[in-house]
Amino acid sequence: MPYHLEHTQLRVVLKYTRQPRNRVSLKNARFIILEHILTTTEGFVTHLCEAGAEVFSLLAKPYSIDEEVAQRMEKSGLSVIRKSYKELDEPGFLDELLATAIEKTKHDGKQIVILEVGGYFAAPLSRISLEAAQFISGVVEDTTFGHNRYAKLIDKIPVPVFSVARSALKEIEARYVGIDAVAAVEFVLRDLGVSISGRNALVIGYGMIGSNVARALRRHDLNVSVYDKHDYKNLRAFVDGFSVNSKRKLIENADIVFAATADCALAWPEIEESKDNVILASVGSRDSEFEVAVLKEQALAESSISKHIKKYILSNSKSIMVVRDGTAVNFLLPSLPVEILDLVFSEILLCVMLLLKRQPVYPPGTLYVAPDTYLNSISEDWLRIVNVQ
Repeated sequence: MPYHLEHTQLRVVLKYTRQPRNRVSLKNARFIILEHILTTTEGFVTHLCEAGAEVFSLLAKPYSIDEEVAQRMEKSGLSVIRKSYKELDEPGFLDELLATAIEKTKHDGKQIVILEVGGYFAAPLSRISLEAAQFISGVVEDTTFGHNRYAKLIDKIPVPVFSVARSALKEIEARYVGIDAVAAVEFVLRDLGVSISGRNALVIGYGMIGSNVARALRRHDLNVSVYDKHDYKNLRAFVDGFSVNSKRKLIENADIVFAATADCALAWPEIEESKDNVILASVGSRDSEFEVAVLKEQALAESSISKHIKKYILSNSKSIMVVRDGTAVNFLLPSLPVEILDLVFSEILLCVMLLLKRQPVYPPGTLYVAPDTYLNSISEDWLRIVNVQ
């Protein structure tokens, strides 16, 4: 079904995009958006366009594209750009995209704003000149993986950067991501006639996402262990009632490994040491949690045992099962509840308004977060709409 504003569940976003003071700024905005092409993104982009904003470029996050949504967005006049991780990471494409947007802005004076999931623009922005930077109001990043990328280069990026990856509202979203990740793996295993319950599960990474995956696994009656490279997070996991130990000990006993580190959770030697028939499931924002490319190179044989699981046989006779080629398993299910994503999209939008209005001024060199007053306003408006009594 086409997206209709009158049926939106992004009701707080709709309120903010329809406020006259925000519409004035949005009509002068030129957006470069790199996002999941899902119904929720369709709604958010529709609200921006309805408010008068220009979507200069809409880039699809690899492995996260609903084809029906993509077709609807293209019919509405938006061109969905599809690039691989390699094309997005290597110098060239994004540099040229920024240069084209800047040239257009030089002629009409609009303000460029970048919205993204994954930190792909961090390196290209670190390469632009101070002269070019004056045409870019800033960036809003949504993911922990992207947050980390910007944090590493923030001293070299000449534009303001906001991150919503660690906000209190993002924590609410993370609960649903954890639930969906476990439900997705249960779904693909049921397709094979296998039960998830009673197995030994290992969660690597006990941050916002990993902690919620661990809780969801416990509710599904698995034996849950946790490993994090930070000992204070291992302590938190222990106090929360999960088993902790060295990574090597835990992978030897794990039937299922969920990785949520926003980094590399298991390198090739650790995969080789894993339990026979282990199932590897990523809850990361991209395909970096497991060294799947090396696994493919080292495997003696590879086969698809279901639509979503591939089996690799190693020289030590062990079999390794990888779900969804090592990309995020939670995207096997429909998008998160739209009214929950309304919280995060509203925070992104208000960060955009701070960049566009330039008050207060946010100088480059710092990774900014939304003020608590904004989070309180979003929460109050959301509760007024949803908590009807």
